[in-house]
Amino acid sequence: MVFASLPFIFFIFPLFLVIDFLSQKKNLIRNCSLICISLFFYSFDGDNSSFTLLICYGLLNYLFGYLLEVSKSKSEVCKRVLLIIFVSINILALVFYKYAYWLISLLQDCGAIENINFKHRALPLGISFFTFHAVSYLIDISRGELNGKSKFINFLTYFFMFPHLIAGPIVRFKQVTDDLGNRTYNSHLFNYGLYRFILGVNKKILIANSVAPMADLAFAYNITDISMLDAWVGAIAYMLQIYFDFSAYSDMAIGLAAMAGFRFSENFMSPYKSRSIKEFWRRWHISLSSWLRDYVYIPLGGSRVRTSRIYFNLITVFFLCGLWHGANFTFVVWGLYNGLFLILERLFLGKVLERIPFILTHLYAVFVVLIGWVIFRADNLTQAVDYLSVMFGISNFGNASICSYKVLNYIAFVVGIVISFITIHKFDSSNSKEATISTLAYSVNSLLFILSILVMYFGAQNPFIYFNF
Repeated sequence: MVFASLPFIFFIFPLFLVIDFLSQKKNLIRNCSLICISLFFYSFDGDNSSFTLLICYGLLNYLFGYLLEVSKSKSEVCKRVLLIIFVSINILALVFYKYAYWLISLLQDCGAIENINFKHRALPLGISFFTFHAVSYLIDISRGELNGKSKFINFLTYFFMFPHLIAGPIVRFKQVTDDLGNRTYNSHLFNYGLYRFILGVNKKILIANSVAPMADLAFAYNITDISMLDAWVGAIAYMLQIYFDFSAYSDMAIGLAAMAGFRFSENFMSPYKSRSIKEFWRRWHISLSSWLRDYVYIPLGGSRVRTSRIYFNLITVFFLCGLWHGANFTFVVWGLYNGLFLILERLFLGKVLERIPFILTHLYAVFVVLIGWVIFRADNLTQAVDYLSVMFGISNFGNASICSYKVLNYIAFVVGIVISFITIHKFDSSNSKEATISTLAYSVNSLLFILSILVMYFGAQNPFIYFNF
């Protein structure tokens, strides 16, 4: 089920609002209602195997958390052993569904194994995200930051909550503990949530979906046919598409949660306005980068170790960051590519960036990110190298442009660039913790929302990119 779809907007969304409003007097009933609507939302498309897996994940991890809490009164060794076992179960389930077919194929291709008939399995929707939710919950209990004997309904509400269930943001239990236990109606927060939801729909339908054909066409053509201009337009279009697509989902998730009384942290903070790759990762997919920082980078020693070990930690984190996105070498190389630039900025590049004009540092960051997105978008590393060779005139130089787009595609392309790179304070999404709204932005987006509805009615639907991860 897609948030930016007519069935959701005209059926599930009003059903959610009505049920949540009617159950506001008792927090227990309100949480139970949210669990029910979340499970209904997840099962709407009829994937019974994914639904069963989600239920098992939720029930098992509540049990794991309870056992971890009990083990605290015994010995440190017992607690650590249990933590390793429980986290491993979650990770192994993710590996089985997401990476097993790819790993077996690699081993067969290199002749390490033979005659294994392992069928490719459909990836359960949102498994990467709710696996990270489970792991953070268990680790926080082990660290003493959470009580593993938390209320059963509260945990299931957190785990099954449909706004963040499928494509994030990655929300930690401790971030919403207070809201789970005591949510009261807040008209200001509700109005802000409605605005963020409308904003997200507009970004998805009017920009992300409109620039998507420009990216898809460039990457779908035989690379020997497209021109340098086609390649650059396609790469920039994808850079816009993935940002507006994923940030739109985050806007809608933050908005839906706010309408239900939860304050999620921001997941994007104008990442294409960054002046370095280090700054980019402080602004892009913040919930993932902070998760990797707190549960991988810092436990490895973070920046408190010798310099060579810091570089090892960074490469490890970004290797995992790339691998988390999917079973393909393009994702792994994309992760290592970002990690390499973070190391270069620590070595010498950061000092250089401090001494040169703002516009040059901005162009540097955008350029590095853009090249990374080409690697990320390509079907394989060969296509990525070939595509980049066309972009930089190494091959196909002088080819005439063969990609043709509609006027609306170009309009969305230009508007996307303006919004991404030029600060317009009235239209900033602001921060859900403060829940501030611009009247002008609210009015304009409300009008555009009507246009988005018409586009959805007459046009084809387009799933969110991060549903694949």
